[in-house]
Amino acid sequence: MSKNKSIQKLLKVNQHKKILLGLSRTRKALSYISWSKKTKSKIVTIGGTSAKFSIINIFKKILIKNKNSFAATYSPHIKSVVERMEVNSKFIGLNQLKKILNKIYKMPVRLTEFEMLCVAFAEYIKNKKIEYTLGEMGLFGRKDAIRALFPTPDIHVISPISFDHLHWLKNKKRNLKTLKEIVYEKTSFLKAKRIYIAKQGSDSLKFIKYYLKNKKCFYYGRDFSLKKKKGKYFYQDSKQSFIINSNLLGDFMYENAVLAIKIAIDEGISPSIIKRSLKNITMPGRMQEIKSGRLRKGLPKSTLIFADGGHNSLSSKSVCTALSSKYKNKDLYAIISMISSKDPSSFLKPFKSFKKVFFVNMKQSNIYPKESLNKISKKLNIPSAVSKDCYEAIKSVSEKKNAIFLITGSFYYLQEII
Repeated sequence: MSKNKSIQKLLKVNQHKKILLGLSRTRKALSYISWSKKTKSKIVTIGGTSAKFSIINIFKKILIKNKNSFAATYSPHIKSVVERMEVNSKFIGLNQLKKILNKIYKMPVRLTEFEMLCVAFAEYIKNKKIEYTLGEMGLFGRKDAIRALFPTPDIHVISPISFDHLHWLKNKKRNLKTLKEIVYEKTSFLKAKRIYIAKQGSDSLKFIKYYLKNKKCFYYGRDFSLKKKKGKYFYQDSKQSFIINSNLLGDFMYENAVLAIKIAIDEGISPSIIKRSLKNITMPGRMQEIKSGRLRKGLPKSTLIFADGGHNSLSSKSVCTALSSKYKNKDLYAIISMISSKDPSSFLKPFKSFKKVFFVNMKQSNIYPKESLNKISKKLNIPSAVSKDCYEAIKSVSEKKNAIFLITGSFYYLQEII
């Protein structure tokens, strides 16, 4: 494949076809762009299983309100690859990204698609004067290209850790041995000056503490926490407590928020600025309410549609709990598409509270066929059916006035519809 065709393919791709873990290729490529000088900004990295983007996005909103300059890299994107690189609330231009990728292709290093994008981000920001650089890790972390960029961050965040990407592990069963391996891959290598740990399950927390002993850590529940009183949410630590007024939906989103708040407070940002920054937060593909477009055509105002790219059991449990609690008198429907590397059985269990689940096929090549997903759903005693697409699924529901729709299962599917 020619260089130009390879670049065009990379600009269109969202799901990386070739994933190779390891740091040597990225490190070698970085040497060709003099990355050893690095950015002089404060580095914040984040790894975990779920909520990485949500936490980093909330912290970014606080930085913006505090008038701090920043650069950020995320994975995956929803609509365009340029969403993976952001500086001061502006994504990289497509033509500029093409020029950088042309430079990278000339290097005598064979990089994977994700590695190329990470090196491109480094090239893009290396001479920019910014105060904070935010980096979201991809698969696991220990051998992730983001670690090659930022081996010793000032701050590292550990989002909730659970089972995912089991086919990459030595132990492929959902047991404690596997969970320990996952935590090892996400935490054992950390050399950050300060590490912040989100709310975790008891087993994950035990393994995290084991791998991070003698590190400077701040734990949810010990050093900061979320308190809920009469339907209102409060941030709390040993020195202060204040209400969080926000449009965030679900307890888990506020649990993400208090971690971002704790970092901001430790960075010297005032609570008054933090509180103002949280009032109106939007996150593409994360409990995103669809308010316009083809999906809403002909629907009554009372019908709500949410899109969330969650694809593991931790995500589905959080999202289903949030919707069931918020809309107790509504009929909940889910429209789900998944890729073949995921675990549909564990993902689907929380949907037992939904009135019906529809399965559709996305345009990716490595999908979990909708008919197979439907069989798994039936075994779990979840009312379900297959549908041509999300539009047909919504159309098939007769009582739409009382309906709440959730489109979920994969970020790659959301790319096709929002």
